[in-house]
Amino acid sequence: MAIGVLYEVLARKTRHDSLEHIGTVNATSPEFARVYARVTYDEENWVEMVVVLREAFIPVIELEPLVTEEEVRP
Repeated sequence: MAIGVLYEVLARKTRHDSLEHIGTVNATSPEFARVYARVTYDEENWVEMVVVLREAFIPVIELEPLVTEEEVRP
């Protein structure tokens, strides 16, 4: 079984709305990510939906880890 990567899914309901984060999908290619996102998040009539590789995000303020490396491996 192929292991995919995470894609963040963003969408807007109307042309004037901002893109909002609506979820994530795990996919082995951008094409599969598009299909999975459309099928998974079809509860609204979105005017736009995009997928972005999670690793493409550039942190501005990074979230501190809940546990340290030492707590994981004592």
